[in-house]
Amino acid sequence: MKKTLSKIILNTVFILTTAAILAADQLTKYWVNSLSGDSLPITIIPGFISIIRITNTGAAFGMLQGWTKVFIIISVIATILIVILKIKLDLKTLIYNISLGFVLGGALGNLVDRIIMGEVTDFISVNYFAVFNVADSFIVIGFFIIIIILIRSFIRKDLEKIITNADRK
Repeated sequence: MKKTLSKIILNTVFILTTAAILAADQLTKYWVNSLSGDSLPITIIPGFISIIRITNTGAAFGMLQGWTKVFIIISVIATILIVILKIKLDLKTLIYNISLGFVLGGALGNLVDRIIMGEVTDFISVNYFAVFNVADSFIVIGFFIIIIILIRSFIRKDLEKIITNADRK
């Protein structure tokens, strides 16, 4: 019973995290799109971060502009792969489920934009770097944490093998 409850809690955390990121992304994009052009840019940190509004029909950093339909297909495939990853890896850690929720929520946020508007709204401008949105941020954060978790997991398994082999000698 305890394992079932644990799985239910982790799945709930995953779903709630996904929903929260999707909602935050869509609400911030709605807010930015509702601003008049006269009110932009909004300086957050002078000379570093500001709020602007641009649209993007391509991928990250404005690459492959006009490939909206291709990115819809890629986003749908990515969403399916994230769910498969959740089911198959079945890592029972809170941080893994939150991180995977970050990635799925971000992917869905940009997918919604592509389906409804045919483009993604980007608005967080970091000088000399890029313009991105909440979805992009959480996709990157989520992937970064997942990579760290997977690397730690492989290192731990390798150490366990080394210790087990040393004990046998």
